[in-house]
Amino acid sequence: MFTLKVENAKGAILELTHDEGNYQVTSIDGLTPPNANINTSSYANGDGSSFNSSRIPNREIVITVYINGDVQKNRLTLYKYFRNKEWCKIYYQDEDRNVYIEGYVQTLEAPKFVQKQVAQISILCPNPYFKDMETIVQSISKIVKKFTFPFSINENKPIPFSELELEKVTNVINDSESETGLIINSKFMGTVDKLEIRNVDNGESFIINYRFAKNDKLVIDCNRGNKSVILTRGATEYNLIPYVQSGSVFFQLGIGDNNFSFLADEGINDMLLDINFKYYRVYLGV
Repeated sequence: MFTLKVENAKGAILELTHDEGNYQVTSIDGLTPPNANINTSSYANGDGSSFNSSRIPNREIVITVYINGDVQKNRLTLYKYFRNKEWCKIYYQDEDRNVYIEGYVQTLEAPKFVQKQVAQISILCPNPYFKDMETIVQSISKIVKKFTFPFSINENKPIPFSELELEKVTNVINDSESETGLIINSKFMGTVDKLEIRNVDNGESFIINYRFAKNDKLVIDCNRGNKSVILTRGATEYNLIPYVQSGSVFFQLGIGDNNFSFLADEGINDMLLDINFKYYRVYLGV
């Protein structure tokens, strides 16, 4: 058994399963891993070829559904949720995975003058990966909390509320089926003139030279197609892309272990910063 829902640009959601009085989904093409495009170069005087690059193209999902009940009404309802050229989000859940994918409606074909009306809907997904419904949030901050209840304090043996680990490296584990982007959220608890986040494994870094103030919030979106660096100060948002140091890299989480650390003002003000990573598990198919 599976559940299939669609969300339109207005945020309205329609379930196409478990309602055979109105809709009956007979097939969904495009749920399995899509074919990859492999680019090679042939050898001039030899057999075979050399590998150049590879990529996964757009995913196309085709949904075939019988229209039952009040056929005219239910067909027009489909028009509201699958509007040609417009954005939609497809939710799919079975006993193993609960995921979604976003795309744009290419076609909705539903011939009227037939005995049994069938709609065939084609959706093109520029990002070919399914995302898990669960958002993963992991802190990479260097403040280690120590203060818990209940407690008792010996006068001669004080208990620390927290500790600052200046050399702390946080392991972010990506147990997806592919590398994935992430969103870095930073909250400042004091004045910081420079922020550097580092991938310890490969040496990549992301550096912003900007004077941050107390209560500033910084969001770095590293997802392909949505890359941005936005500062929120009070109720106003600012684009900080011009302050990103040349050579900085928008991070991607590789499959498995990813070790990160950060420096605020060369490590002097690390305790004035709270950072977390937000990301999703992604899947090639369901």
